[in-house]
Amino acid sequence: MRNRIYTTFSEGFQPGQFIRLTDNDALNLYIGKDDNGCYSFEFLGHFTPARLVGSEVISVSQTKNKQLISIRFSLENQDLLEYFCTFCEDLVNSTLDITDDNIAYKSLSQRYLSWKKLFRPNQARLNENEVMGLIGELLYLKDHMFVQYGFDPAIEAWTGPEFTHKDFSLENEWHEIKTISSGKGTIKIASLEQLDSDFEGTLAVYELEKMSSSFHGIKLNEIVNSIIQLLNIHQREVFLNKLSGFGYDFSPEYNNYVYSLTSFVKYVVNDGFPRLKREHIPVSISRVQYDLNKAELESFKMTSE
Repeated sequence: MRNRIYTTFSEGFQPGQFIRLTDNDALNLYIGKDDNGCYSFEFLGHFTPARLVGSEVISVSQTKNKQLISIRFSLENQDLLEYFCTFCEDLVNSTLDITDDNIAYKSLSQRYLSWKKLFRPNQARLNENEVMGLIGELLYLKDHMFVQYGFDPAIEAWTGPEFTHKDFSLENEWHEIKTISSGKGTIKIASLEQLDSDFEGTLAVYELEKMSSSFHGIKLNEIVNSIIQLLNIHQREVFLNKLSGFGYDFSPEYNNYVYSLTSFVKYVVNDGFPRLKREHIPVSISRVQYDLNKAELESFKMTSE
């Protein structure tokens, strides 16, 4: 999902050329290209700068320009332009109601520090199974939890990156998300606790077919970006922190994993559902994994929302 800043950048800039953003007339906010030709966001004002460390992906420079101080964020990896534009939009939104330069500077600095951990130099620390798993959880968050509960409760309910036993839990409800390869007949349950509960729950299963990198399909980075653009400042903060807990970053390497959604099914997990429960397992057995046969779960399918 490309925003207006991306569209503005696409119109073309020469190195050293900037234009002023007009979202807040009280602040001097600019986008353009620095002298090295890197896409940049700049704030000019009367403020006391603090020490901010850039990275290999986003460099930070702070200089005095005549009577004004400048802070500039420049994108060093052009493959990440779309996500940098979302970052820039977040910077703008964080200062919409601010008229004081020092307060604006602090807000911009805080937003940068929140985003910095997602802009790492091609870390790609998640393997393909982890990428698929995170895609499933994010699709469920966006398409089901947001719709059913709203943004704040849904994000709060998302416990996947906290390594709890259920991917989503709130009050007496829980949702476990599984993402499997298309055509696979089994669903792997990694622990007893994933489906063990005294309360009725939901098992949601996504089937993804891996496609070529040129296919216009589901990509992890694009899902993350689309969710970020739905959220307000506070919600983004919480969401970014949870993503970081997964070990996720905006690595271009993840764009090589492209999928087509071939199936999505939700099952009600109740007393009759075929699952193992801790109370029926000898205490001497500390860990159990098992596979569910999809063909035997037809009677537990939930109707479409």
